[in-house]
Amino acid sequence: MSETPPNLRLAADSGRGPDAADVFAILVREHGERLMAFLRASVPASSVDDIFQDTVLVAWRRLPDYDRTRPFGAWMRGIARNLVLDYRSKMGRERPTDDAILDGIVRRAEAEDRGDREEFRAKLVRLEDCVARLPDEYRTVIHLSYRLDAPVARIAAEVGANVEAVKKRLQRARGMIATCMESKGATA
Repeated sequence: MSETPPNLRLAADSGRGPDAADVFAILVREHGERLMAFLRASVPASSVDDIFQDTVLVAWRRLPDYDRTRPFGAWMRGIARNLVLDYRSKMGRERPTDDAILDGIVRRAEAEDRGDREEFRAKLVRLEDCVARLPDEYRTVIHLSYRLDAPVARIAAEVGANVEAVKKRLQRARGMIATCMESKGATA
């Protein structure tokens, strides 16, 4: 299926939907270890946490500019790389890692991201299968929420239920999807 995965579509909304911040947080957690490793190899340990936080803040502000055809982790590392270069220019002579090594770290991480795409595609197939297995009333609210980005109030009107019932259906559907993904050996 060529449609944009729901997690990336929601993340690209940059706050329009109630789940965008949650999805962004999930993506940051998924890529945080590699980003921290990159930063540990690039700046003194005392600056790693600050630059990591700055990277996340810049990424959140620039989320509407994110090119969803590129890996999220590589995009975040690009932001971090620019912040590292800014940090180094401010610190002047204090250069724990030279630019060639920094570029090598970025290239290695990008190669790992290419390998991750295959795994992502397999997860997406499993996710689509899990969504297809949902009972109609759950599949419908998931479709309206994630594919059409409909607000809960509109979903409620469309399915003839109150807002709280739709929220509960979405919660249950997400739980069913998570259980299904776990049974298939993947996390949602």
